[in-house]
Amino acid sequence: MLLSLSFKELIFLVPILLMSLSVHEFFHGWVSSMLGDPVPRAEGRLTLNPLRHLDLWGTLMLLFAGFGWAKPVRIDINSYKNRYAGLVLTSLAGPLSNLLIAVLSTLFFRMIYLNEALAFLWTPTVVTVIQYVLIINVILFLFNLIPIPPLDGSRVITALFNRNRAFITSYNRYGVYILLAVLLLNRVLDVEIIPISRMMQGVLKLMFTLLIPEMYS
Repeated sequence: MLLSLSFKELIFLVPILLMSLSVHEFFHGWVSSMLGDPVPRAEGRLTLNPLRHLDLWGTLMLLFAGFGWAKPVRIDINSYKNRYAGLVLTSLAGPLSNLLIAVLSTLFFRMIYLNEALAFLWTPTVVTVIQYVLIINVILFLFNLIPIPPLDGSRVITALFNRNRAFITSYNRYGVYILLAVLLLNRVLDVEIIPISRMMQGVLKLMFTLLIPEMYS
């Protein structure tokens, strides 16, 4: 949980987390808007201002329980030419924006690692910020792809099985309880039911191997 971190850690982590969540929600709204949906723009969600994306209960859960959420961007899939293809694109836009941030951060890391002209940027503070950006955004990327409501991955399942209305209704009704149970079991039993940490390490290693092969030569 965030409140267990030191003040120095919070100085780095909180702004990065807020901006990463804001980018995530912005891209949901932006892609939906590009597909013809007027709702995100009308509700002021096409912004990177964190205050427009914060959710009170999600923020409190983040502070006290170690997991939380931003305010979901409302969308109208009836505005899309192809409703369920649009739902998939809009849903994946958020996690993929976090992956893009992680990739760009890795490339920046490569620039200051290999370029002598930028060696002055190789400081403990800059390296720490890059590390936080990478970890937070890879976690947001992976966590939101989990196909359990209300996470983004669940909307892909909704689109794929949209003809089975009974299944989708039950799936969306009870999914949030399943997610909470999984998260609580992870914390109480100290067992990774969904191995986000191991997947994160795998994604980070893959990115560094592909983008900074010199570090592994």
